[in-house]
Amino acid sequence: MVTGVSLIWMAWAGWDQFGNLSESDIENHSSGSVQERLKDCSGSYKQRYECKENIVIKSTNSTFYAMFGRLAIVVVPPMLLATALHMMTRRRDDDDGPSDDLLQEHHRRHKRRRTSGHF
Repeated sequence: MVTGVSLIWMAWAGWDQFGNLSESDIENHSSGSVQERLKDCSGSYKQRYECKENIVIKSTNSTFYAMFGRLAIVVVPPMLLATALHMMTRRRDDDDGPSDDLLQEHHRRHKRRRTSGHF
């Protein structure tokens, strides 16, 4: 059941996050918005180069963080759900096992047998 819910979530969230990307969501040195900002760089060759380099780096970083955020929206909720359910079922399995009193009594008897002097 968890797998089915996780797959449905990932399919819906993936389509929602990545199926509707616009040009402003993905900026690179050839996108229109970056090209417009690059035209505003003026000054000496060195100043223009540094200005353009900063614009390209900022747009690349912005795109990376936006895509990473979208990927996190798709992947993290199913992982949290699977982890929570795993922990709940593990705790339930531990509760169905022998009580601590029975385990302590077993260990006491076992220790007595091992230390009774028989080698």
